[in-house]
Amino acid sequence: MMRIGEAAARAGVTCDTLRYYERQGLVPGPPRAANGYREYPDATVDRVRFVRNALRFGFSVKQVAGFLRARDAGRPPCRDVRETAERLLGDVERQIERLTASRDAMRRTLAAWDARLAATPKGVPARLLEHIEWSA
Repeated sequence: MMRIGEAAARAGVTCDTLRYYERQGLVPGPPRAANGYREYPDATVDRVRFVRNALRFGFSVKQVAGFLRARDAGRPPCRDVRETAERLLGDVERQIERLTASRDAMRRTLAAWDARLAATPKGVPARLLEHIEWSA
């Protein structure tokens, strides 16, 4: 058993993050010792690390809390996890497509600006911002 500072440090989060995870139902609230201090079991560290990995993957706090509630109730959420991950992958792929289109539009704009600057005498405004070619 350990206090919140040690549990948070071992899990690689702040005390505030650990408290937030408790409020969101990601980590069970710890029991209190006779002196009133909250005492965290070793399992808390593993659970926080699990949550952090799920969040890094792209699941939301609400999704992870739902998965954990199902798991803790004895209902394996594996199929829901898989379906949700598939949707997350689709979202990432769409973001990549939008970013790629934005990058390509920026490259076209920069090339057009280079041509405009080459044709503009020094000291004369090229008005680059008025000539943004954007079709992303």
